This record gives sequence, C-alpha cells and structure tokens, in this order.
Amino acid sequence: MDAFLHGLIMAGYLGSAVAYIRHFPGRQSRVGRYATGLLIAGLVFHSLFLIARTIRSGHLPFVGLHESMSFFAWLIALVYLALELRFGDRSLGTFVMPLVLMAQAVSTLLMRPEEPLPPLLRSSWFSFHVAVSFMAYAAFFFSFITGLLYVMQLYYLHRRRVGLVFSRLPSLEMLDEMNLKATSVGWVFLTVGIGTGVWWALEAWHSILPWLSDPKVFCVALTWVIYTVQLVARRTAGWQGQRAAYLALAGFASVLIAYIGAGLWTSVHIF
Repeated sequence: MDAFLHGLIMAGYLGSAVAYIRHFPGRQSRVGRYATGLLIAGLVFHSLFLIARTIRSGHLPFVGLHESMSFFAWLIALVYLALELRFGDRSLGTFVMPLVLMAQAVSTLLMRPEEPLPPLLRSSWFSFHVAVSFMAYAAFFFSFITGLLYVMQLYYLHRRRVGLVFSRLPSLEMLDEMNLKATSVGWVFLTVGIGTGVWWALEAWHSILPWLSDPKVFCVALTWVIYTVQLVARRTAGWQGQRAAYLALAGFASVLIAYIGAGLWTSVHIF
C-alpha cells in the first residue's frame, strides 16, 4: 500500500512540476490549471500516506530524517498552494515544486518501517513543539525563495538584461512583501517552538542544560537571531529589498544546518 501511495505522490508532484515549468513562459491558463490540479492530487495522496503512517505508528510522522523530510515536503507544497490561491500567481511553482519533488524522492529512498517513540518523546509537548518548528521552517523556505528571486531580478535589472524570466516573475515589490510576510510568520512560529522546547526540557530533565548542550539548539538560536535582525532592521533602519533578501538567504542557510546538519549530530532532536 505504501509503495502504491508513494507512486501516486511522486506522479502527482512530478506532473505538477512539469506543468508549472511549461506554464511559466506562456502562462497558458489550461496548463496552469493542470499544474494546480496535479499539485492538489499529489497533496491528497501525500496526506493519505501521512495519515496511514500516523495510525500505524501511533504518533505523528516526525521521527527520523525520512519521516520529517516527507512531512516537510508536504507542508511546503501545502503552503505554496495557499500562497498561489492568495496571490493568484503560479510563477513560484516553477521553483518550488521541483524542490518538493526532490525532497519527497529522497524521503522515499530513505523511508523505513514505523518505529515507536523513544521514552523522551512521549510527551504532550512533542507534537506541538515539532509542528510549530516545521511551520517555521516552511515559512523560512518561502522567505528564502522570494529573497533569492529578488536578488536574481535585481542582478539582471542592474545589468539591463531583462528577459523572459524577469517578465514572468512577480514584481520586486510583491517579492519583498512576500518575503516580509513569510519571515514574520516564520519568526513567530520559531519563537513559539523555542519556548515550547524550553518547557519540554524542564518537564523531561527538570533542567535546560541537556537541551542547551544540543548542537541543534545552537543552530536554531542562531537562526532566530538572524531573522530577528532582519525584522528589526526592516522596521528601524529601512533594510528592505536587497538587504532583507540577503538576510533571508543567510537565515535559511542556518535553517538547513539546524535541520539536516545539526540533526545528524544530536541524540535529542531525532526529527
């Protein structure tokens, strides 16, 4: 059953990525509808897979890089769909969906049978803490994408090399607005995630010292500082546009280190 669902998920995301790429140059409405429809189909099958895995394991599918990466891919696809419906623009799908497809493919290759939760994670705070942390990661992913596209557009604009790609992307103003909203949402979720992590540490060890000694905590704290600087600088020093975009790129590099790099060095954060 899992293999069948994996096939449907990959087919939906692959077809969606191809359709978004085909839609990008000419913006044909029919191709765009196919892209969105295939994305929704992939999300439905992906949701069924995550629900089935949750029922079998008795916990949300966060444990291990294989589960968390699949959940992260699902969340990014879901958030992108919400942004597409909100802004009425499909151009970001050209860049987002191939990354979603890649993440899900890696997760599928790494996928292992369900495992029971370690005793440390059998806490009422576990699901909430991890869920809000992943919401933060997903928001920062879109902050990264919009920041990267902003820098690319500005680069070609300064060199007067305005071509098809430039004309099909959202305006610099819209990208900056998306970047600010994504960063703000991510900062809120990350702050809540850090707060619940501290509470969880106190509940588990009656001390935050074991939690503070975890390398992933240091990386997450660094991420929080970077995005806090971006938001404060936007408000107080007028750091909008290019400077904010560069900080978004630096912040997401820290997110990747916290999620993948530091996650491999810790025995506490196995998600």
